[in-house]
Amino acid sequence: MLAPLVLPFQITVAVFAVLWCLGAMTLRSPRRITWLSLAAMILFIPSCTGIMAIVDSQRYGRFDYAEASDVPDDGYIELPADATDITLYRNGAGHWAKFTIDTPSLRSWIGDRRSLRPDLNQHHDDDEWLTKTGNKQRQDMIELNQQVFGHRFPDTGWVYDPTMVQVHVTRSARGGGYTVWHVPSTGDTYLSAGYW
Repeated sequence: MLAPLVLPFQITVAVFAVLWCLGAMTLRSPRRITWLSLAAMILFIPSCTGIMAIVDSQRYGRFDYAEASDVPDDGYIELPADATDITLYRNGAGHWAKFTIDTPSLRSWIGDRRSLRPDLNQHHDDDEWLTKTGNKQRQDMIELNQQVFGHRFPDTGWVYDPTMVQVHVTRSARGGGYTVWHVPSTGDTYLSAGYW
């Protein structure tokens, strides 16, 4: 869970090391070098916080892409190669995505993702891809699913559709993975991923 802090910490350490070396070479007095070291220790946390704010403004937030090949590869984001019209929200603990894809391509991609960790993705069958409409889905379950969907995608304005198919992919024994909601009739697909 500390992964978002690593890059700002590394940048701050590198900058301070260069500045300290330059200061030590130009100051040459042990007393001035001591003051320089003390200033570096006192300013380290505020500097790291400032660098983190700058870095986070570039790596987190909302991003739009025409197709999956446009999404930068960072080792965390997994989207089907056939996905188009992608809206991606990134944060330090996961990401949310909305994209368009046909059902057969999505099913194939989900199958491929699950096959990477078959020990964690057992007990799935074709019934999970059936749309639950009419009497098959009770009103209280629809309301519960709306709440879950709203909590998974806060502040996006995305709306739950009762015809959505919901599938899960587990990527980590600690629970990391993602949930995918898909509307077969339109191809609208929503992905909520968490990093553990």
